[in-house]
Amino acid sequence: MKNLSLITISIFTLIIQTGAGFAQNDTESLWVTFEDLSNVPEVVNGRLQSNSLEVQDLINRYNIISVEQALPASRNKDLQKVYQVDCLCNQDALAEEMKRSTSLSDPFRAPEYELLSTPDDYSLEFSNDYALDLINAKKAWDYSTGDTSVILGISDGSFFNAHEELQGEYVSIQNDVNVSTQFYYHGTAVATTAGGATNNGVGKSSIGYNCKLALNTIGYNQILQLSYNGARVINISWSVGCGYNSYYQAIIDEVYNNGTIVVAAAGNGSTCGGPEALVYPAALDHVIAVSSVGPNDNHERTIGNPATTHQHNKSVDICAPGYDVALTVAPGWYLTGNGTSFAAPYVTGTIGLMLSIKPCLTYEDVLEILQATAVNIDHLNPEYAGKLGAGRLDAGAALAYTYDIACHGPNGGNNGNGGNGGNPHAGNGDDGNNGHGNDNGNNDPSNPGQGNGNNNGSDDGSGDGRRLTGTDDGSDFFFDEFEAKVFPNPTSGAATVTWNNDQALNIQVISLNGSVIANSELPSGTNRYSLDLQEPGMYMINLTDTNGQPLWTDKVIKL
Repeated sequence: MKNLSLITISIFTLIIQTGAGFAQNDTESLWVTFEDLSNVPEVVNGRLQSNSLEVQDLINRYNIISVEQALPASRNKDLQKVYQVDCLCNQDALAEEMKRSTSLSDPFRAPEYELLSTPDDYSLEFSNDYALDLINAKKAWDYSTGDTSVILGISDGSFFNAHEELQGEYVSIQNDVNVSTQFYYHGTAVATTAGGATNNGVGKSSIGYNCKLALNTIGYNQILQLSYNGARVINISWSVGCGYNSYYQAIIDEVYNNGTIVVAAAGNGSTCGGPEALVYPAALDHVIAVSSVGPNDNHERTIGNPATTHQHNKSVDICAPGYDVALTVAPGWYLTGNGTSFAAPYVTGTIGLMLSIKPCLTYEDVLEILQATAVNIDHLNPEYAGKLGAGRLDAGAALAYTYDIACHGPNGGNNGNGGNGGNPHAGNGDDGNNGHGNDNGNNDPSNPGQGNGNNNGSDDGSGDGRRLTGTDDGSDFFFDEFEAKVFPNPTSGAATVTWNNDQALNIQVISLNGSVIANSELPSGTNRYSLDLQEPGMYMINLTDTNGQPLWTDKVIKL
């Protein structure tokens, strides 16, 4: 066993500044909205100059040295007007002046990011990887070991891209060369916990190992980049303050509206002054907040010592192993560490497995399944009852539940991936977008290989995209003669919609932010339509007859 150390990774509690690089120690930063973008200053002859006399006066009096767009990846018009202002000044005094300005609004301190810290390699480096056992990883893998079309976004420090557990696992990587080695340790540990290489004969196993990773640095803009580049779920193992901020909520809402699920570390007990304090972004709406337990579902790392807990409060949605968990932080270096930083990626990887067999799942679906299948641990932690969310993650139960249920709402079929034909639960095939369908894949666990999978829908709103009628909650639907489907789905390029009827109809394609991408009348005799989706994200496709009556609807994901 090489370089195995049983230590706590206290080096992971670090502070960095947002922006292109690191600010000088005496530089302070604000985020503020420019009401008129023509007043954004530009550099002229080495000095910032603004069209607004009011803004120029602030530049001169407060020694403002830089003004840059804070969230260039955002497609929200209001967030596109938010700029980071760096000054050699007292930022609180500058903020008070900005509040009185007619050209600027909503000044906030700029974010300061704090890192929270049975395959053939299942027990190679660790004789007891209790975390994977505790969350029933092997049972989860009976249903799916993940799908390469599902992208897990990791916004974190930086990453050792040559690490043996990251080779071939990521589709994109962005490192910050201006950070210390400890940031590489943290990012690598988080990424390999969520979706590192597994069954590769080296190192350790990862819960979401056949899913792919998109690796990016820390920041809200990076979250937006990951979402629009096709990440279905994003892991945030960092904090950025102890109070609510409307800018941050708007960013998370934009990501949520784009169909991406966000998972965040809830905090490490001392974060924000105590374990009952709310920590952001974990406490924001549309974020799944994860706190820690140990090998006995103990919320106190040292049982009987309340000073050894991580966060427990109303924002926590679920817990996962976060004390003394098996990690790898650098090539050839395997050790154990503590932190909700490492609890969160167990949840992220599990969600990746869930999306691999039901790509139609929404944030609400995923949270409902995770909480419905979680192990209630209040009786084992009576001092923290009601503050640990729904309990401890059970990945095996979550995957079993996911396999058997239909997605909410009256949507038609989705060309999902049923998983490996060599496991006892799923073959490769057209998995109904809002239901389980009937899997005709090779389901004999003693005969590994790809199943054929031909999942025909059932009456619960699942199936391969036939016209359906029924109640709004997705129950008691039936299909008539109209059938349609979209493929490939998810897609990295174009997609095609086909249907079995030659009648004239209308097709409409809408992004999740409400933009109409296509709205066409198709003459009779047409039974296929090509979708040219330029931007990554999730889109709704609606087919109606010439009287506007719904025929079929589905979602398509552009990676």
